[in-house]
Amino acid sequence: MTRLSDVEPPAAGEMSSDPVTKPRLDPVLVGTLFGVLASITYTVANMALRHVARPGDVDWAIWVSAIKAVPAAMAAWVLIAYRASRGLPALPPRRFVLPLLLAGLVMQLGGNMMFQLALGLGGLALTVPLMFAALIITGAWMGQLVLGEGISYRSGTAMAVLIAAIVLLSTGADDAAKSMTASASSWTVVGAVLAAFVAGCSFGANGVVIRRMLSHDLSLSATLVLLSSVGVVGLGAVGLWRLGPERIAQTTMVEWQGMLLAGVMNAAAFFSVSAAFKRIPVVRVNLVNASQAALAAVGGVLFFEERATFGIIAGTLLTVVGLTLMGRPERTGATSEKKEQP
Repeated sequence: MTRLSDVEPPAAGEMSSDPVTKPRLDPVLVGTLFGVLASITYTVANMALRHVARPGDVDWAIWVSAIKAVPAAMAAWVLIAYRASRGLPALPPRRFVLPLLLAGLVMQLGGNMMFQLALGLGGLALTVPLMFAALIITGAWMGQLVLGEGISYRSGTAMAVLIAAIVLLSTGADDAAKSMTASASSWTVVGAVLAAFVAGCSFGANGVVIRRMLSHDLSLSATLVLLSSVGVVGLGAVGLWRLGPERIAQTTMVEWQGMLLAGVMNAAAFFSVSAAFKRIPVVRVNLVNASQAALAAVGGVLFFEERATFGIIAGTLLTVVGLTLMGRPERTGATSEKKEQP
């Protein structure tokens, strides 16, 4: 029988009254990795959307945007149902419903639909860099205005470089439009540039809205469910009305496969970039995600035989330079200490 006096006392430091805590992952690192994942999946989605693009067909652009939103909406609703089954807050509070619906309209009409239209008019190598230049400028400006995220001297310099990149990209718009359709005119060029610019501004504004909502303890699913559902219901109804069942029935299997791939990749990217917005500032997310500009330019030239014009090459390189000038954010106040909810 062992007596208490015979038991050897624990060595110093072997036993502690403090609970064991697991090391926390660096939120900046995690947010950056989510941004990289979003960039890759968005690039795949954009290439699939380019594959199904029809030059100048607004009704088709609306329909493609609606189908693309289906996987993201389904994923969000599944997460909503899961949270509700566990007794957790699921749907967004009433005071956030109207702002999210309005943001969804901006994202779907001004963002996704205009982006798809721009792809049909100007191609991948022109549309994505031009869209991202507008996205960066809008996101930085609204991030300062709405979120109080300051713009440094380097960020201001980067924006000036990005404006110059827009000008260079616009000079390559004529050749890019002609690579999409032989009947391209000066109005086609203007349409491609304006559509890409409007899409970038819309996406940039929505990034700020998403980060703002997540700062109010909304879950990712509660934030994204209305944004994506607006695309399925709103654009879907308009697209069905405009195209009609007969034209939709003429959609080829290759086009359906392209839209499905774009939708799945877009859903993965949408949740990834939103998770990044929860952890790091808008400018940082857009900086990491902006590698799409270079990837899209290369993809457009290699896979879709788009012309590698001087304007597109120089504009893309200048875009990368401008985004690089953004620099790294300060860690203080850049992340949220709250645990992310699905």
